[in-house]
Amino acid sequence: MALDNLQKIEEVDRWIDACGDYLEGQQEFANEFVEPRRYKGNELVEVVGVTALATIHTAEKEGRLPPPDLNENNRRLGATLGQVLTMQDYFGTSPCRQSDDEPQILSFINFKGGCYKSTTALYAGSYYANLGYRVLLVDLDPQASLTLNTGLFPDVDSSYESSLAPYIIEDVDHPLENVEAVVRKTHLPNMDIIPACLDLAGVEFSLSNEVVESRITQDKAAMAGVFFRVREALSSIKYNYDLVILDGTPSLGLLPLNIILASDTAIVPVPTEATDFASTRSFCKLYKQQAEILNDAFGDDVPLPDMFVLPTRYSPSEHNATVSSQEILNAVREIFNVKCLDTVIRKHESVVSNLSFFRRTVFDVNAGDCNVSRDARKKAIANFSTVFNEILEKAVFPHWESKRVWREERGIV
Repeated sequence: MALDNLQKIEEVDRWIDACGDYLEGQQEFANEFVEPRRYKGNELVEVVGVTALATIHTAEKEGRLPPPDLNENNRRLGATLGQVLTMQDYFGTSPCRQSDDEPQILSFINFKGGCYKSTTALYAGSYYANLGYRVLLVDLDPQASLTLNTGLFPDVDSSYESSLAPYIIEDVDHPLENVEAVVRKTHLPNMDIIPACLDLAGVEFSLSNEVVESRITQDKAAMAGVFFRVREALSSIKYNYDLVILDGTPSLGLLPLNIILASDTAIVPVPTEATDFASTRSFCKLYKQQAEILNDAFGDDVPLPDMFVLPTRYSPSEHNATVSSQEILNAVREIFNVKCLDTVIRKHESVVSNLSFFRRTVFDVNAGDCNVSRDARKKAIANFSTVFNEILEKAVFPHWESKRVWREERGIV
């Protein structure tokens, strides 16, 4: 018997509830199953920033640091990230910016899906947090993948009121001084998130209407202001952090342009595949058009962000690398030259896929956990770490005077 329209709608509603129940159960399972990452031995020495493990052990024995966690056999379990942060504070080795250094806003942005945009944003945030930086993730994609992968259930744990949406459209019931209220904690003690929700899709429509109205009234200042709503919304809360990482919708429009113009550095992930390379040209073309409009109106009073291209999803093995993949990588490096990051993000499908089930990244788990092989974890950590360290060196440290002085004192160019 054929279903009428109401019955079909009710059927979809049952699917929504069933999917929600499954995702909530999945999150509960992940929270119970996944042990926090533990830093031990040389790894602990390196992340704390001391010269020897004995330095930490002595401080613990003398009561200058809390005692270590022990297992049933009275052996050390290793330090959690929270304990590492306590050690960094005690030894004065925290990598956090100094008060005179401006927090840096990084965006991972492209106008096409499947570019490793959200994955790279999540992994960057996790990596920097595990080094000891204070990180804020900002999810501006209505699909809310970044939100989900930090353990929040979109449109259940998030809503219009708990997202950045009302502050972007200047909702009178949500003044900018209240924006800190939408910041949520994640599973890492020094990484927060502003979650996304489906209502962000309506932001694009609202911004477009404002641009049309300002064109009719020929109010250039009002039109330009539409492009800086995200920047304004983050202008105060960014000082609670060292790094703010933005992830946005893979589409053409005013919200993605807002993300770019809120950024100190915009990083464009480009998979080494022909269709994605073509979409990058479209991205550059649209950005150029809007940048010219703003520059004509305001000149250097409105600074445009630095921009880097990050090749992603490259497979280096002889068995599955393709000629086209290598050709596209060569073209990306030649065209973008020094603005192309040296390191390529390789395909780590098994690692990323397995860990996304547990709402974790490779930096959050111990070797052998979550059905990820030790070798695959090691390779992924090495690859992602190299990428994110390069971003620190090229996009962040040049803006932090404290890092420049520190590097000069150690003879680092």
